[in-house]
Amino acid sequence: MEKNVAVYEITDEFTEIVLDNNKIRNINEIFETIVKNSSSHISVVAEVIEEREGILKKFIQSPEDFDINLFPKKLLESERSSSTNSRKKSIRSGFLFIKESDDSLLLLKLEKTSVADTETFKLVAQLGTEKTYYKACIARKDLSTIEVVDKNRKVASYWMSDFLGLQEVRNSRINSLELIKLVENKELFSTQIKEKQNFSDIVSETKGYIFDHNIFDKSELIDYLNYRGLIDIPTDVGNYEDEFFAIEAKQLDANFTIDSKVLRDEYKDEIRVSSDTVIKTDNFEKLKRRKQIKIEDNEIILTVSDDFINEVRSKIGNINAE
Repeated sequence: MEKNVAVYEITDEFTEIVLDNNKIRNINEIFETIVKNSSSHISVVAEVIEEREGILKKFIQSPEDFDINLFPKKLLESERSSSTNSRKKSIRSGFLFIKESDDSLLLLKLEKTSVADTETFKLVAQLGTEKTYYKACIARKDLSTIEVVDKNRKVASYWMSDFLGLQEVRNSRINSLELIKLVENKELFSTQIKEKQNFSDIVSETKGYIFDHNIFDKSELIDYLNYRGLIDIPTDVGNYEDEFFAIEAKQLDANFTIDSKVLRDEYKDEIRVSSDTVIKTDNFEKLKRRKQIKIEDNEIILTVSDDFINEVRSKIGNINAE
């Protein structure tokens, strides 16, 4: 690339912004703020999608000769609907910042907000505020390490996949997300299992296994369900797992640590019992499975874990004595 720092305005077209030393200084400050402010956004480790000719793959082939205008051009394409060729309504216009150093490449999209003066790019508000939306990519120039950042709750696919040509590196979080999705959509199980009369019990006990274990193991789940008498799959023959798991389950690793945050995000819930009282739980299904909550007439009865009984008693006090 001919330039170490460049900025483009991305609307229905892209326009390069003329930079001076003051603007470049301010842009460097924006990059430093985002890199240091890791607690205010989601950050994932990514890798190149090998079968796709992505923009980063093109860059690494010849960084010196790479046409920097290909970055805003590709981003603009990624923000357009394939059917209408117009900007997707859900994607805001903004600025694409590009910074290259000796060993790294940084890309940042800052959506149009009041956080920065658009004439000077001087920060006038904190990037960590809820009204500030940005996406970034921080990569070594050999793409040996790639970090993708998004201020939203999850990384936008148009940014990571469509624009950058990246995918999240498979880890416990990815495995856990896909596992829960497969179970909830009943796509984890083979046709043979789905046709069983007790299929609903198999799904329920599969969830129980997930809730009660820190590690998900495909063969161990089959052993668990065999032991519970819900299935009868011989485990001393080759490829016995294919009798239980659907082909969609092949995307899951054979075993992995279950991400507790993924479970919490999926199964957390709350029950409003009056205008000023709400009961919250990290896993409502688990609470019901263990029969730790029930209702009698208009009273809710909760079972208190032994680990928390003293804390509950100290907070509630001796109500019966009042």
